[in-house]
Amino acid sequence: MLISVDRDSLLRSINIADSVISSKNINTILSNCLFNVISDEIEIVSMDNEIAVRTRVDAVSDSSGSFTANGRKFSILLKELPSDELTLNVNEKMLIDIKSKAKEIKGHYSLVGTSADEYPEIPEIVEENSIELEQSVLKEMIKKTIFAASTDTIKPVFNGLFFSINSQGMLTSVATDSRRLSIISRPVSNTIKLGDGIIIPLKTVHEIFRLLDNTGTCRFSVSNNQCFFKIGRTEIISRIVDGHFPNYKQVIPKEHSLEAVIETKRLLDSVRRVMIFSREPANRIILSFGKNKMNIEANTPELGHAEEEIEIEMTGSEKISIGINAQFLLETLKEIDSFSLKCGITSQMSPVSLIPDNDDNFISVIMPIQIKSGNE
Repeated sequence: MLISVDRDSLLRSINIADSVISSKNINTILSNCLFNVISDEIEIVSMDNEIAVRTRVDAVSDSSGSFTANGRKFSILLKELPSDELTLNVNEKMLIDIKSKAKEIKGHYSLVGTSADEYPEIPEIVEENSIELEQSVLKEMIKKTIFAASTDTIKPVFNGLFFSINSQGMLTSVATDSRRLSIISRPVSNTIKLGDGIIIPLKTVHEIFRLLDNTGTCRFSVSNNQCFFKIGRTEIISRIVDGHFPNYKQVIPKEHSLEAVIETKRLLDSVRRVMIFSREPANRIILSFGKNKMNIEANTPELGHAEEEIEIEMTGSEKISIGINAQFLLETLKEIDSFSLKCGITSQMSPVSLIPDNDDNFISVIMPIQIKSGNE
């Protein structure tokens, strides 16, 4: 089987597929990518226990056939070859002879492949119960919630993004690690049945985010315990996390005894400086709210002391000091695009809510850290 293909296109497609292959894979065949040569294209497939990827690249071949090969080794070689046409000659023993048509290269490379007979089949993308989304919208929703998801695998329901849709056509994404929460909702043009909502694993979400662009659309569908995404010429098939996502609505405060409007960049810069004097992993800093001003303070005996004052617009006469994880606060502030934000507080040990002043549909909630007094 003789194949002619563009080096850059093939490299990009192999990298997309190979990225989901786990180095801990005990199944030898799943350590490779599957290459299905069909008429004028190559379909490249990879999978692990929770996710599968199918992507396509244009090619010219004298026949059809399938083989598997180590995607990582294939990619490393292609990176070292010039951007030009390649010829791949696959013989009966699945030895892949690779040659570049670039004049400056006179080389011969043979990559050992294997038969595709034992490679598992992956489901075709489901068109029923699907929705078309703007890539930029889905990309924003992932970016503004994924930082709050847990990477601790003890509780799988926290290791992903929760998606739901209401009768008004608002798609919602939520992530939490039980110490903080981020939620964003965006209107969509058509609807999809998600029941009480689904949890998409973090690994899948990272792969989707990597593929998304700022233009164009993508397709998202759900069937049984699987979800499907089609982005350009790439399809992602993933299992859905089994379990019930916690009732996140109970965590979001409905009323606040104090609300402050704060300049986003000013707060972000101050937190960056003050948190230098906090101790990991708690990264505790103290936020003290008074009459139209807020003090940010960190005091660690072995490190030193830092304090800054910021002007704010405050509603409510109560003075409150709270402890908060500076790293959590920083990661939230990085995702707020507006000039200023609304910070809502009910009491010293109640959740702190942060909302951009131009977007009530994006809310972050951070649980406070106990402090002995307003100063420590």
